Amino acid sequence: MSDDADSGIEHIQRVLALAESLRTVGVSVCHHEGHELAMGSWSLTAGTRHRSYQFVWDVRDGVISVRGPFHASQGSASNSPSMVDERLGVPPSLDPFQYVERFFQSRPNA
Repeated sequence: MSDDADSGIEHIQRVLALAESLRTVGVSVCHHEGHELAMGSWSLTAGTRHRSYQFVWDVRDGVISVRGPFHASQGSASNSPSMVDERLGVPPSLDPFQYVERFFQSRPNA
């Protein structure tokens, strides 16, 4: 049980570190769902009020999916186009949090 608690805390710390890093490029983490008991998969929405993107990390398949852009007032990316399904591998060749960070660093107007 302690291992689950420790991994949950570590995950939240990584989300916080991502949010702090994205803040430097004018991007916010708007929504996050962690699924620590489901092998560590997660989803998060990040961007600006007018251009947001949803990232879904499927740890079992080693795939990160990106949907967007969409307007934050829409509330969800469900009607937004899928931009990419990128296989990072198991274990991932690139940390999925770093993938999100690089996504926004490579799109200064995202």
